Amino acid sequence: MDAEALREVVRRYGTPAYVYDLNRIRARVTALRAALPPAVDILYSVKANPTALICRLLADSGVGAEVASPGELAVTLEAGFAPRRLLATGPYKSPSMLARLGALPGVLLSVDSVSELAALAETDGGPDLLLRLRPDFDPAGDVRMDAASRFGIPLDDLAAARPYLRRCTGFHVYPGSQILDGEQAAGNVRAAYDLAMTAAAVLGVTPRVLDLGGGFGIPYGPGDVELELGPVAETLRTLAAQAPQTRLMLELGRYLVADAGWYLTAVAAHQTWQGRPAVVVDGGTHHRPDLCGLDLPRRVGPPALLKPASGPRVPVAVLGCLCLPWDILAERADLPRLTVGDVLAFPNAGAYGLSAAAHGFISHPLPAEVAIDGDELVALRTPVDALARAGVP
Repeated sequence: MDAEALREVVRRYGTPAYVYDLNRIRARVTALRAALPPAVDILYSVKANPTALICRLLADSGVGAEVASPGELAVTLEAGFAPRRLLATGPYKSPSMLARLGALPGVLLSVDSVSELAALAETDGGPDLLLRLRPDFDPAGDVRMDAASRFGIPLDDLAAARPYLRRCTGFHVYPGSQILDGEQAAGNVRAAYDLAMTAAAVLGVTPRVLDLGGGFGIPYGPGDVELELGPVAETLRTLAAQAPQTRLMLELGRYLVADAGWYLTAVAAHQTWQGRPAVVVDGGTHHRPDLCGLDLPRRVGPPALLKPASGPRVPVAVLGCLCLPWDILAERADLPRLTVGDVLAFPNAGAYGLSAAAHGFISHPLPAEVAIDGDELVALRTPVDALARAGVP
């Protein structure tokens, strides 16, 4: 993103702030569609970033949505996603959510256990169901859903589902996330398909829908590389030819929105930490968490400094504003000499950011959220809005 655009956000709305570049999201969707077979349906995992404007953009781009709560369902419907492009997932769906889903034509519901399936079988009508399968293979990804995972039905338990298959239309397998190796991503997709076909044989059914996961990653650190989509696309073309009557789906969150976001925070004070220079900033992990356990404080490259700088760079710790020992945004960021008021811009902040954070802790105001759409700044939340909601005059 243009540094001048980020500086303009700071001038208008201050720090801390989240900034989202909508054109980067559009470009990501376009590139993904160009690479993958047209028969493959792309769903946006709304948990990555439920911001209404981002959801509306993706709905307008023809992407479907995967939701896991009544709030996410409400956001997607308001954003304009068609019900037939929605998949509801998660180990628990409230009665009110199930009632809402039951009124939506074409929506799909992922079932996480035989117990849940049996309960749904007692109800009349409702959405078509996908049985979520627990992977029996060793998946790729920084966050893995293998045989020890808590999610999905183990293959050994699948026979117990036979009495309840009336509304089942296919299978859902999610093996792992934050995958950067194209061959490994393709291997996950192939293994998920093979598991689904094994399950179909056990149950004596022909799946009409297969959600094969996704979990494509983005490069966070200096040693990370961009995911090569070629192997995944080739595998999906093969699978689409093997099952021409089956709707194949991928669910992607981080991959669509992460690199479109920046988290801006200003230097408030100088400090030391573990014998080296440190700065305290006005943001922190209550805004920018490491929810997925990616070790972001150690793994990511240094934030950008939003001013021209010269001179030697030294390892600097970036400490958050919370009364919390592990409120650390970066442990060793190579940065030039900083002064109070300097603004640091953390990239790849468009996914699992504010909505994934414990922003209620210590009751600091919420940061501003701003979208950049070409030359236009669109304020999604300003500091004044946040203070008013907190009851601060």
